[in-house]
Amino acid sequence: MSAYQQNSPSKRMVDICRRLAVGGLCAGFALAFPLWAEAAWTAAIKPDPMTRQPRCLLTSEAQTTQDGYASTSVTLVFNGTSLVVMTDSELDPSFNDLQLVVDNKPAIHSDKIDHKTNLVFNQNAQELAQLLRTGRIATVYLRFWPKWPATQIFPVRFSLIGFSKAHDAMGQNCQPEASTGSIN
Repeated sequence: MSAYQQNSPSKRMVDICRRLAVGGLCAGFALAFPLWAEAAWTAAIKPDPMTRQPRCLLTSEAQTTQDGYASTSVTLVFNGTSLVVMTDSELDPSFNDLQLVVDNKPAIHSDKIDHKTNLVFNQNAQELAQLLRTGRIATVYLRFWPKWPATQIFPVRFSLIGFSKAHDAMGQNCQPEASTGSIN
């Protein structure tokens, strides 16, 4: 876990709530003060994981999961036409069970692997973007190489907080909306 993830305001709030054993009070406080909820997505010009050309990308916070042998980092990257699940470990599509689930919506399956470590969802980018904009949690189910002995499927959860705002910035070539100064 990175130093940022260990010291984020939401992580500190959860730690305080656990220590004080006042989970209900803390949950109510978090609802009253939504500024404590951090955006889990950013928009920035970076090399596209598919083409390696610079473009505006939406990137999730990195998560860590086991790959059957060690820990691996997993990040979601939306480039406007595809959602790419980037890992540090080689993926195994042979069981046809690699998928994305947003909240309780039907699973989206993919067996398209790029560079052995990137799972690509590019069936319908507009529908996928809308699903991510309206969702709360995205879970990807990954299976890693080697095929024998077969490893299990590993679910990795991502918050969708901030995806809509980052997606709006993507439409402006990664520029956030200008503040008008008025309160609406």
